[in-house]
Amino acid sequence: MRAPVPLARYGLVIALAIGGLLLVTLLVRPFIFTFSEARDDTRYPLIATAEADAGPRLLEIVLNEPHGLLGERVRDEAAGLRVVVAPRSAGDGHTVVSAWSPVNDCGVTLAADRLVDCEGTAWTFDGVPLDPTDPPLQRFPATERNGAVVVDFTRPEPSTAP
Repeated sequence: MRAPVPLARYGLVIALAIGGLLLVTLLVRPFIFTFSEARDDTRYPLIATAEADAGPRLLEIVLNEPHGLLGERVRDEAAGLRVVVAPRSAGDGHTVVSAWSPVNDCGVTLAADRLVDCEGTAWTFDGVPLDPTDPPLQRFPATERNGAVVVDFTRPEPSTAP
């Protein structure tokens, strides 16, 4: 008959296994961040392209740092921003605009076929004003990468106002 194995031996084996896993984790983790893309406001994954293709969406986002954008709400080190993402009217890609009215200094909401601010001023989903005397909404460069709409919030596109 074999002698029972002491519990201390099992405890030692378990402690060594946990220590080995911890060591592997500490060694591998820095490499993961070394090879991954930076996550900042220049490459902000906003929404899945399939969801954006379904129609205009009003999104509340949190930026990594303030950039002095229209309608930006700064709190501590981060900034909140409301944006509208919509398929371009030309059918190629997506448009991302600030959901803040440069005319009446208030939020913009989605209507059936346009964006409207608190006083009734209106824009297309591309941010173009319906009244040519009004300025356009602040627009951001957007690309598609790995099935997502990726936006650069650090450089708003120049105004195309008349």
